Amino acid sequence: MSRILVTDLDGTLLGGTLEDRRRLRDALARHPEVTIVFATGRALASVREVLHDPLVPPPRWIIADVGATVVDGADFTPVDPAQEHLRTGWPGADQVRAALRRFPALAYQHDLAQDGRCSYRLSPDRLTDELTTAVEALGCSWVYSADRYFDVLPSAASKGNALRALAGKLGWRTDEILVAGDSLNDLSLFRTGAHAVVVAGAEPALLTALAEDPLVHRPDEAGAAGIHAALRQLGWLAESPAHPIRQHDPVVAHHRPPPHRNGASRQPPSSPTGSCPT
Repeated sequence: MSRILVTDLDGTLLGGTLEDRRRLRDALARHPEVTIVFATGRALASVREVLHDPLVPPPRWIIADVGATVVDGADFTPVDPAQEHLRTGWPGADQVRAALRRFPALAYQHDLAQDGRCSYRLSPDRLTDELTTAVEALGCSWVYSADRYFDVLPSAASKGNALRALAGKLGWRTDEILVAGDSLNDLSLFRTGAHAVVVAGAEPALLTALAEDPLVHRPDEAGAAGIHAALRQLGWLAESPAHPIRQHDPVVAHHRPPPHRNGASRQPPSSPTGSCPT
């Protein structure tokens, strides 16, 4: 049976204390049968930076740009036809920005790498029917999260649709998948029918949307600790070894035995090559 962890990054896999993150990383390293999939709003350039963090477990697959991008985690090549399908009908960033220029409340995120989507900052009181209708008239969809991020996406793109496409290509069943998130842009993941965990400290709107969902784990722990708790509850993680080697136990080795005393003098080791017989 396959086991697939599909996790958001910011606030989820990257959330919690350093010890929480180290514990989850080590647990996943002991269970290589658990396939790791990132599902993030970040663009690929930003995901590459995250992978330099030694506490981040390496992903086998990456869903980025809020579901507009799907790539192989080993070489960052697009997973087609999945990605191609997700971007069907995308008019392009220039056309989207030109059409939405009449909404001055939208602040385009120039400092954010984007591919296959347009991301803005927007205050909750400016999220109007007029704006969403204008997006839909472009043949696009939209996601609003954390009371400030407004993402315009290809109509077929979402984290959930990207996961469905990947699962279909690789033959994963929904009961083999655990999704983890903390933000409203993760909601589509929770609509796939997979096992799910909402980590502590999640966006209230996400909690409200999932209030009646029996498949959702709601641990008291935030970030990486919440994911770890859900994995344990599902029985995907075995207990740690009873007597693990502690992180700070020193091991000292030398390539030759030390000199030994012969009366008042010191004698060098008998092996002329310096090798130590075993």
